[in-house]
Amino acid sequence: MHENLIKTGSCSIILGPGHFGKYLPLKNNKLLKIAKIINEHNEFRNLSIVRTIENYKKFYTIPDKEIIFIQPGREFYQHLERLCTYEECNIFGSILSCYYIDYAGNKDLLDTITDLQLNQDFSIWKSYVYILKFSKQIMTSLKYLHDKGLCHLDIKPENIMVDTLKFKFKIIDFGFCSKEPFQDFINNTRGTPGYFPKDIQSEKDEPWLPRIVANDFIKVKGKIPIQMDYLQVYKIDSFCLGRVLNFLKYIYDENKLYSCCNSEINKGKKLNSLIYELTYPDCWKRKTISECLDIFFNIL
Repeated sequence: MHENLIKTGSCSIILGPGHFGKYLPLKNNKLLKIAKIINEHNEFRNLSIVRTIENYKKFYTIPDKEIIFIQPGREFYQHLERLCTYEECNIFGSILSCYYIDYAGNKDLLDTITDLQLNQDFSIWKSYVYILKFSKQIMTSLKYLHDKGLCHLDIKPENIMVDTLKFKFKIIDFGFCSKEPFQDFINNTRGTPGYFPKDIQSEKDEPWLPRIVANDFIKVKGKIPIQMDYLQVYKIDSFCLGRVLNFLKYIYDENKLYSCCNSEINKGKKLNSLIYELTYPDCWKRKTISECLDIFFNIL
């Protein structure tokens, strides 16, 4: 992410110093996240637990504790509206919250996939080996969350930042994060269409994100699986990551000119098997993140 470039999402944007330094104090290696306040999206709810993970800054980028609120009509608010005139975001019309975050990377994962698709840029994704290394890093990050009784519940390309120089990855946006026994999530399920294990008929099918056939939200005797056993919530992170990997691998396969290297073929089979286990339609039989780390990377 260039220091002055806006990163936009449906409910938030991230600014570099060049876009907010006139209005708020600059802090070393800090960007500014501006978010619309939504009841069901609370990025601060479980961050005290995230901070107890050893070396948590290696795996995640989370907000500082200080929150600054800006009212509509203020000069900074108007500046943000001008910046987002041509962006696909819907944050304006009410009070916005601002908070500092650490630098996470110069691109998000979706940017790197777009570079693959439009520019055949393989500077990041040179082979299946690199995709598997990425898979291991993200699964390790999720395992540390799960060990603390947390689920992220919104793993998608836009929520994974990439440091393209160091080939490091960080998970961002803990707004949907829930803590075991996950009652807030079970009573008010939410997730990103296309990655969340629920078929939404109105969604357009794409070959890289085929129609979802998972049973996570199919009722049996009046209850969905997570109402019968809250531990099944952990499998939602598995499914979302599996869909991300499927997206990445599909675009890689569509644009890569293959050699006849047995190693590449074997790594591709391993990646396919990992995606298969993470996105297994029957959530009762789907592997957890820890199980996949053990099976595919020998990490308990």
